[in-house]
Amino acid sequence: MSIDGINGVTGAGSGAPAPRVDNPGALLDRDAFLRLLVAQLKYQDPTNPADASQMLAQSAQLTMVDRLNEMAEAFSASASVERLTLAGTLVGKQVAFIAEDGQTLAATVQAVRLDGDALTLEAGGWSVPLAAVSAVLPAGELQPAPA
Repeated sequence: MSIDGINGVTGAGSGAPAPRVDNPGALLDRDAFLRLLVAQLKYQDPTNPADASQMLAQSAQLTMVDRLNEMAEAFSASASVERLTLAGTLVGKQVAFIAEDGQTLAATVQAVRLDGDALTLEAGGWSVPLAAVSAVLPAGELQPAPA
C-alpha cells in the first residue's frame, strides 16, 4: 500500500512528491489552522475537554497574525506610493544615466512608471531604470556626457 504525501500547494494524493520543508509550521495558513481547531473540538474526549484558556490563546494568536499581515500589506502599499512620489520629483529634471551599451547619457525626465517593485523613468525616449541614474541636475543645466 502506498500513501502519497500531503502537499500544501498541490493537495493530498496528487502523486507529486511533497516538498522538503525545514519548518513544517510555515505551511500552516489561517484556513488550515481553523480546520485543525475545528477537528480538535470535534474529536476531543468529552470526559476530558480541551482547556478553554489554551483555545482562547490560540484564537488570540490567530487574530494577531491576521492583523500583522494586514499591517504588512498596508506598509507595502504605502512604501510603493512613497517611492513613486519621490521618483515623481525627478519629472522635469535632467538625469545622467548609463545606457545598456555602457554609454553615459543625459536627458530630461518626462514621466515615472512603477512596474511591480521597479521604478522606471521615461527620459529622452529611453526607459531608464532608477538604479541606472548616476546624477540628477536641475532642468536646463544639462552637462555634456563624458566621452
